[in-house]
Amino acid sequence: MKTETEKISIKVLERIVPKKSERNSVENLAQKIMNKVAEASDKSSLNAKVSLEGSVAKDTWLSGEADIDIFLQVDSKLERKDLETTCLEVARQAIRGHKPIERFAEHPYIETLIGKTRVNIVPCYLVEKGKWKSATDRTPYHTVYVKKNLDNKLKNEIRLLKKFMKGIGTYGAEIRVGGFSGMLCETLILYYKSFYETIHSATSWKKRTIIDLENHHNKDFEEILDLFEHPLIVIDPIDENRNVSAAVTEKKLWEFVSASRLFLKKPDTSFFFPLRVKRLNVSQFQNILTKRGTNIIGVHIADIGAPVDVIWSQIYKAEKSIINLLHSHGFSVLRTYSFSNEKNFNIIIIELENRILSKTMKHLGPPVEKGIESERFLLTHLQNRGTISGPWIEKNRWVTHKKREQIDAKQVLKENLSNGGRHFGIPNMMANQIVKKKFTILADNEIQRFFDIPEFSSFMNSHLKGKPSWLGNSLE
Repeated sequence: MKTETEKISIKVLERIVPKKSERNSVENLAQKIMNKVAEASDKSSLNAKVSLEGSVAKDTWLSGEADIDIFLQVDSKLERKDLETTCLEVARQAIRGHKPIERFAEHPYIETLIGKTRVNIVPCYLVEKGKWKSATDRTPYHTVYVKKNLDNKLKNEIRLLKKFMKGIGTYGAEIRVGGFSGMLCETLILYYKSFYETIHSATSWKKRTIIDLENHHNKDFEEILDLFEHPLIVIDPIDENRNVSAAVTEKKLWEFVSASRLFLKKPDTSFFFPLRVKRLNVSQFQNILTKRGTNIIGVHIADIGAPVDVIWSQIYKAEKSIINLLHSHGFSVLRTYSFSNEKNFNIIIIELENRILSKTMKHLGPPVEKGIESERFLLTHLQNRGTISGPWIEKNRWVTHKKREQIDAKQVLKENLSNGGRHFGIPNMMANQIVKKKFTILADNEIQRFFDIPEFSSFMNSHLKGKPSWLGNSLE
């Protein structure tokens, strides 16, 4: 008799394993693009090997979600600048008639949509194993390794793990997500041998759990811990010096662990196919703000003009800098989160306990036993115009009440961003746009002006609720 988990897995596989007609369509498109890449490569006199890589090549892709990864493997003597110019031009020529989007991993590559299928054309060096010149050089070796070790059963176990990861929001090694890559999912299944065993084992993972599928390090865990500082360590089966899970953040690691525990307790297809988050309308947003009694500020930057991963890197750095700035001015930041359409709309949301602080703040001085410091403190604050009361001794140290120069968080941000914000950590690309006045600071109800962007209003609804979809309503 099948367990509930097995029943759920069968239902999910019925929906995510590609049917023959879909396979044929994807395989034909892949071959067609490969031929065009090879033709464009020959015309440019670029001596290159064109190969199909990734989940389509390994047959671990999900129905309706095929990404075709075509690699342009070039001579290792080719200069890096040519890898980033000549190869990208070849890619553009191969997909002429379709809109090219420049993406960025360690170096740029080209992406496009053909129908509903995403096609990536990625340059890399044709090198011997271990003699890597770029991060993407490993990919063809990954493909060979995984294909050699998979059978049809394991392919479907990988599909289940990928769909589970996507459903709970932990799939994707890009900076925006900070989660589990396709290769990492494949490595986990090769190690644990099934979807069930993978999530069952994950329920007891500790910080810095180590998985070494090929036993490259001969179970020398001390050596592995010295080599890698990441929260999860999964040794690349083809490269002992690389952690396949390096992109996984602590947040995504523990989300996966927690969702795995809950799924095994209460198996349900909703972990794989979560309901779409509804759009938040203006009146709902206003009611939420009233009930919460907090303040929300949005820092909106129209355009950063960079590849997607660079955009997210800029946003996350700016988010941290803004938190630090507000903390330094006495504001209590409850939560921050950021949204981008990865084109011309980027916004950092900051939820504060209070947007307006009191005009008076408590300022702690040195312990009385420190004579020199105490005298300096008294000289500074006794006749200072900013001193509202004091100084006085509280327990063992001097204390005074000072006048706050800035009490409005919106104004603090406006003043500190007026020159770009580099002085408090805003990264260059974003600072450049701010200097050009391509930014807006909005508070509370002002944020709703962007609710006509469906993805943003859904995003706000999800983050204001705070609870991940997989958590459900009960643990009984």
